Amino acid sequence: MARKIEFHAVEFFRGIRDQQAALLKGRSNAEIIAFFNSFGRKAQGLTRRTTGRAKSVPRRST
Repeated sequence: MARKIEFHAVEFFRGIRDQQAALLKGRSNAEIIAFFNSFGRKAQGLTRRTTGRAKSVPRRST
């Protein structure tokens, strides 16, 4: 039987939060905002369509 792996999301994200806090300690507000905006741009690049909008689906007439 496969062994169950426990995953505690709260502890995981607290660890990430603490790492980011240590990384951003002593930075200005503008630097902190730029740090998080850079991740937003990276994420958009992975999921954004080349046309910049959702594909339109032709409607069927009934």
